[in-house]
Amino acid sequence: MSLNDKYIVPSSPGFNSIFSDPDLRLYEGNFFILGKHNKVSNPRLGVSIKKRDYKFAVHRNFLKRKIKSNFSKYVDKLPHMDFVVVVGPGEYDRNKKDYLGSLWSSFAEDHYE
Repeated sequence: MSLNDKYIVPSSPGFNSIFSDPDLRLYEGNFFILGKHNKVSNPRLGVSIKKRDYKFAVHRNFLKRKIKSNFSKYVDKLPHMDFVVVVGPGEYDRNKKDYLGSLWSSFAEDHYE
């Protein structure tokens, strides 16, 4: 399942503005989330994984799918922000069930209500 284009951060200009001046910084394990308020009526997501940290494309694609899947579960509860998830080096665990669910849910509860 892929995300609709309206939920994707435009690559170069979107990522640069988020990295340069984020409104939000969250850490969870080897995940680092940056967020910036946007002028669109929905949250958007970008994912950044270094090839140096995850050598095989299979691992990088698996992580991207898991992140996008978790994001889509919480998209209705999240504020109108652009999020970039930066995945740092860490253990690649294909059997781990929930990578970001607790982070998205805590963010949605803390900042959305």
